Amino acid sequence: MKTLILLAVLAAVVVVGCSGLVDTPSQRHRRIMNSIEYDSHRIVDDWDHFWLADRPSYLSYWNIREAD
Repeated sequence: MKTLILLAVLAAVVVVGCSGLVDTPSQRHRRIMNSIEYDSHRIVDDWDHFWLADRPSYLSYWNIREAD
C-alpha cells in the first residue's frame, strides 16, 4: 500500500512538475513579463535582419534570464 501511494505521488510530481508548485503569482507574472519583453526585443532584431540592417552576428544582445 505504501508503494502504491509513493508511486502515485511520484507520478503526480512528474505530470504537474515542480515549478508550478513553488512559484508565487508574482514570480509567475514576472516570468511572463520577462518573456514578453524578450520577445518584443527579438521582433525588432528580426525586422532589422529582414531589411539587412542587422549586425553580422546572429547572437542576441538581450539576456534570456535575469539574475535574481
